[in-house]
Amino acid sequence: MQRAMAVLGSLPAPESPEACIDRLQLVEQAARMLRGDQALTTSRFVDYRHADEAALRIPTSQRCKGIEAEVGFARGESPYVGAALTHTATALCTVLPHTLAALTEGRVSEFHARVVAQETLHLSDAHRRAIDALIAHRLGKASTTQLRRLIQGHAYRLDRAAAEARAAENTSRRRVCKDPAGDGLVYVTAELPSHQGAAVMETLTRLTNQRLDQGQAVDADGTPLTRDQVMTDLFVELLTGQTTANGVQAEVIVVMHDTTLFGADDLPAWLPGDGPVPAGMITDWLADPAANIFLRRLYTRPTDGQLVAMDSRRRHFPKNLTKMLKIRDDVCATPWCNSPVQDADHRHPWAEGGPTSWENATGLCKRCNQRKENRGWTYTGTVDELTVTTPTGHTYTVDTRPPLAELKHWNSDPPAPLGAIDIAWADAA
Repeated sequence: MQRAMAVLGSLPAPESPEACIDRLQLVEQAARMLRGDQALTTSRFVDYRHADEAALRIPTSQRCKGIEAEVGFARGESPYVGAALTHTATALCTVLPHTLAALTEGRVSEFHARVVAQETLHLSDAHRRAIDALIAHRLGKASTTQLRRLIQGHAYRLDRAAAEARAAENTSRRRVCKDPAGDGLVYVTAELPSHQGAAVMETLTRLTNQRLDQGQAVDADGTPLTRDQVMTDLFVELLTGQTTANGVQAEVIVVMHDTTLFGADDLPAWLPGDGPVPAGMITDWLADPAANIFLRRLYTRPTDGQLVAMDSRRRHFPKNLTKMLKIRDDVCATPWCNSPVQDADHRHPWAEGGPTSWENATGLCKRCNQRKENRGWTYTGTVDELTVTTPTGHTYTVDTRPPLAELKHWNSDPPAPLGAIDIAWADAA
């Protein structure tokens, strides 16, 4: 690390386009060397934790629980990314010496090092070492796709049975997921066997060609639709059973201020878990006669826009309070976690006297909710912020106020009162 910092400190300011490229190359090499140091440090941290918990006689199956989140937090990343970084560091320092050397010398990027670790994860240590040696001459020279395919080819050759078992396991883990894409769009991704994916695309292509040939590829106002637009509309119609893609009948929660709904405010609406949506796009959608709409009003504190809600005497959060919590926290409240809210959690545990209340509620994904039950983890805070303390005693604090409230207040001093937030959604048919 000192060598990398010395390189950075010795660089003169670039005075030409050529010098800019030279500097970029040197800084990239230094950054890669620093990533190598992080991998070595991460592996050592894992070793320390293993040794400490072995001394405490903690069962092997229970050791290092939640360690991936600690690594992620230390690097300002989600627990999911922290897990990938931890697994990569461990592999580099145990069974991938050539890849580790390429990283610490600045010849290969951290992302490519992760590709090597991930693509060999299912193999034995002996086969991982063999592949590491076989691809050493390509590190830093092959593209991501070339590197991934080269590793897969070696893996399939060295252990055919493991490759076939992995393919079967991946088939059993088939799934569909949704992620925000920004500007009013989302990604709906299906992970499924190759032949099924090919059949899906063939069907969509065939039906798209039929609609185009029949001259039906026009919007409601008569505007011609592109091939991609027609295929996307068919995708929605086939999955939902709707006659048109815009006739949404599923429950979709949309959070917006009354100034947007009834006025000319530019403040965007918000889809919990997906983020902001342009105001005009949502008002046009609400005006669609094919959508079945009703409104609910949620009241907010006039000082900062925080939602106010009810309490319960039951251990489990009621349905409507859970829905309010998902609206408030938007995504999992754990620092840097990007997963959707799945569980309403008692910040102060119910078993220790924590109430089932708005003030004691935190929206978490299932993985983070389970992790916080491990040894040494605590979640504390208020309605407005959450502080996570890890087993090493490090703390990470995040703001949990509704994002839409922050947009409303950003240019107000003192903060402008909000009044009410209107919640609009369409009932399931």
